Amino acid sequence: MRSSVVISQASTTPPVVLVTGGTRGLGKAIGMAFARSGCTVYLTHRWGSVTEEELVAEFHAQGLPTPQIVESDVSNAEDTRTLMRRVQREAGALDVIISNVAFAKTVNDLSDLRRRALEHSLAYSAWPVVDLVQTAYETFERYPRYVIGISSDGGEVCHPGYDLVGVAKSVLETLCRYLALRLKPHGVCVNVIRPGFLDTASARATFGDALFAQLQTRHPEMLLDPVQVANTCVALCSGYMDAVTGQMITVDEGWGLVSPLVLLT
Repeated sequence: MRSSVVISQASTTPPVVLVTGGTRGLGKAIGMAFARSGCTVYLTHRWGSVTEEELVAEFHAQGLPTPQIVESDVSNAEDTRTLMRRVQREAGALDVIISNVAFAKTVNDLSDLRRRALEHSLAYSAWPVVDLVQTAYETFERYPRYVIGISSDGGEVCHPGYDLVGVAKSVLETLCRYLALRLKPHGVCVNVIRPGFLDTASARATFGDALFAQLQTRHPEMLLDPVQVANTCVALCSGYMDAVTGQMITVDEGWGLVSPLVLLT
């Protein structure tokens, strides 16, 4: 990638970055981090998660250039083709894909575990990383230089109501490992980031506002700043970490190492 760190030495053309689910929460923070690094940023959203005017105003308030905002459903192959054609037409290249969308039914009891619900979760939270890479190659006749899947610890830790998300994240991570091996001969780096606990709209929808109120009161230090995750994405795409591929990288300020007993004190 013609990264923010080496861009002036390698090319005068800014790298082009695509962040799915990029208009709020962690996705927005990732988009801002790449924009701050001098990249051309495309952000996708679905179901009117934010108005474009509000999002552009947030970017401008931080002195960042206007991102390209595209309504696109990552579970829909035709939407993904249309998205890639637009990027090709407007930017002519795609250097980075950040697969960030996660969507699944919250499981309250065993009756909520349905095959259709699982397939829906996989369609949004796991398969898009493959579809995005394949469609990018079909459109640009080359692969993006960097691919990052945003996961969680849900494949290893059982969070309340997180059953289907956890399964989908496990599948996402496995797909990324195999993508890393298959794309390595093409010079592509594929990695997965597992963020710590983030206070986002999607997390609140899953765990409820009461949990976050309790955390803010008792352990506010556990809540991770999305900027930390976003900066890790930029670092992985900087050109200085190209020996890292096929890895699951936890970004949680070390909280995953702490005994649950600590939270009782």
